[in-house]
Amino acid sequence: MQLILGWIMALLEPISCSVAPRDLKIKYCVSFWAKNITCYWDLVPETSLLTTYTLHITEEAGRCRWDFGGARSCIAAQGDRSCGIPVENLFAFYKIILTAENELGQTTQEEKCIHGLSIVKLHPPEIYNLVANQSHCFQLEWRLSGDEVLLAAEAQYQIGYHDLAETAWTQVNFTATENVPASATICGASPFTNYSVRVRAKYLPSSSLQSEETPFWSEWSTERFVRTLPTAPSRGPALWRKVGPPGSDGKREIVLMWKPLKPKEANGEILAYSLHSQREGQPAIPQCFTQDLQCTLFLQAGEGFTFFVTASNAMGTSPSTKLVVPPSGGQEAPPSQLPLLVSPASDHSLLLQWSFLRFPRMSYVFEWGRLPRKPGEERCWRYHPGSVDHVVISEAIEPGYLYDLEIFALIDGRVWGLGSTTAYSKQIAPRRAPVLNPAQIWKSQVELQWDQIPLEERGGEIRNYTICYEEEGKDGQSAVVLDSSAHHYLIESLGPGSVVQVYIVATNDGGSTRGSTLSIRTKNYDNLEAEVLFSALCVGFVLILSGSLACLCKQRLIQNYLWPQIPNPAKSNLALWMPQKVCLDFPARGAEKWSTGYLGLTIGDLLRVLPSKQEEPDPKVLTENKWQVEVPGAWHKYPQPTPVIGNRTLSRKQGELPQKFPETWSEVEYARVFIIQKNNDPEESQVHPTGSLSKRQAPPSSCPGAKFGKGIWLQNMTYEALLDVGSRNMAFEVTGEFPLLVSLATVAGDVWTSESPQGDSQKQP
Repeated sequence: MQLILGWIMALLEPISCSVAPRDLKIKYCVSFWAKNITCYWDLVPETSLLTTYTLHITEEAGRCRWDFGGARSCIAAQGDRSCGIPVENLFAFYKIILTAENELGQTTQEEKCIHGLSIVKLHPPEIYNLVANQSHCFQLEWRLSGDEVLLAAEAQYQIGYHDLAETAWTQVNFTATENVPASATICGASPFTNYSVRVRAKYLPSSSLQSEETPFWSEWSTERFVRTLPTAPSRGPALWRKVGPPGSDGKREIVLMWKPLKPKEANGEILAYSLHSQREGQPAIPQCFTQDLQCTLFLQAGEGFTFFVTASNAMGTSPSTKLVVPPSGGQEAPPSQLPLLVSPASDHSLLLQWSFLRFPRMSYVFEWGRLPRKPGEERCWRYHPGSVDHVVISEAIEPGYLYDLEIFALIDGRVWGLGSTTAYSKQIAPRRAPVLNPAQIWKSQVELQWDQIPLEERGGEIRNYTICYEEEGKDGQSAVVLDSSAHHYLIESLGPGSVVQVYIVATNDGGSTRGSTLSIRTKNYDNLEAEVLFSALCVGFVLILSGSLACLCKQRLIQNYLWPQIPNPAKSNLALWMPQKVCLDFPARGAEKWSTGYLGLTIGDLLRVLPSKQEEPDPKVLTENKWQVEVPGAWHKYPQPTPVIGNRTLSRKQGELPQKFPETWSEVEYARVFIIQKNNDPEESQVHPTGSLSKRQAPPSSCPGAKFGKGIWLQNMTYEALLDVGSRNMAFEVTGEFPLLVSLATVAGDVWTSESPQGDSQKQP
């Protein structure tokens, strides 16, 4: 049963969707001169069947009383809703019928009776003459093409014109006078303005036609262009000023600025601007005559001035614009401020509103500029005459920037009141986020700080900051929302030595901007712990360094202590030569010099001889005095001996060797003085303190007789000498490797030894 019902519904569905045409109606018909009659209609409701539309037109006698000729028809193309049938006579009535037909049936519209001229549409007129004969008027002439009308008065005309700087057209209806060519003079135009002009026409049907339809306007004629004549400017330029501070000479800089006149105010090409200044109670004097839009003056700061500016063209001069500049320190605006409201008018404009003020000769000046102000940056300004309570500022306004706006109310050129405010035309997301910096880092805390975003990069009013951070090794991210006044934040409860990833997000009414991620590692120790550890390390380092330096400084001492350097006597050159014999004459009592002919040898702390042979010598006197000795002439070819002063020995220059020494001679680093005391037996002598010297026969002495009975053998690094104090038979004798120490033989007396200050005990043989 359900299957049968389904088949029935499927068969009935196309029948219900495809029906015979209905609601058929002609909208209007248009007749074209010497062409055809075309009618337009609406399509019937959509159907799935093909529908054919046929238009039938029959010329009638009288008002469609009977057919005058055969019916003519046309079939519209599929989808079209118009069709035209050629006709030869438009001075007759026509019967019009429209039919629509498809497979299911045919529908015919009720016939219409229309006169050919009542629906006629003329061809566009032609403008053949257009001139400007005045500053506010122009004149044009035109004609209709063909023989559509015999007289210009048989048609109605419409003239359209518009300023080329604008888009709106102004239309004027015009009816021509009989027996006069079609022409018209249009006034109300602006001087020195370019206009575009066009004309269209419509046939005037007679009342005898008695038709409900009316003729149609023709298409517009081709546009023609004309410029009206100039005249003197209608108003003076808008005038404003910039006033600088007083200088050291008592003058201040005043920059007078004015706006160029609009074309409909200039009424011609402006040739020059003239600026005059006037002090109170004095006539005006000219200051500038220029084509520029400003003039800079340096005037006394303590005086007020009134300025006048005019604009001139070839036809005359404009009225003057007045502006009063009070003296420096004078009251330019009242204490009360004008209440000023501002709101965005669009992304690139701001709407300013204030209390409406009704005063004669009222005008306003608006100043605005982007914040922050930059030195030398020019601010925009605008002049608005008349009593108004709002204005839209659209010049140099960009979204995402804060603007400072000021309004100055002027009465007769003097500032009467002012107001100021700031606003964004549109807020956008901050152009960048603040830069995060770690201000302080502890073992479990990190203090963050950031600078305020520069005003030009905020994009709007900052509402809040969001700090997002995540500790390495822990799940989840933490976020903290802070007020826009906050510029630092302390992150707590962190692990020692952990890494924290942190970034900041700045938010305003236009959106949010995220900053770059900052990685921070916390300390392993707090400051006090680190100081203690560091102090301990420093102390240990200082101790180690001190020990190392001490070892370096005492290296030679330690080395000499552990490994003493003992000179090798075999390598001494003393075994190869014998010094000259030097005989010393002991001075008399109280004398400190033996001879001034000696080279200047000083024997410090080594030699002291008793003043008389009756007194016994004290060995200590040999080390407590300085003496000079006289050396024979043969001695002078050797270098001078090393001076000994106190217990300090001055070394001679290296390389100052005796001329007869071999080249391989080296210095002997020791010196001794032997004091020999004679015995009664002249053939025996004792040598002290080494005890290694045996008794030897003293050779005959070549020294002159001594004054005393004592003898001294002297050896140091430079020379050798034997001092015979009591006997004339003492002489040198070379024995062994150390001739100076072992050649004391057969000398009677005792021997004492005195070390030189420059010899070390470990270096003595």
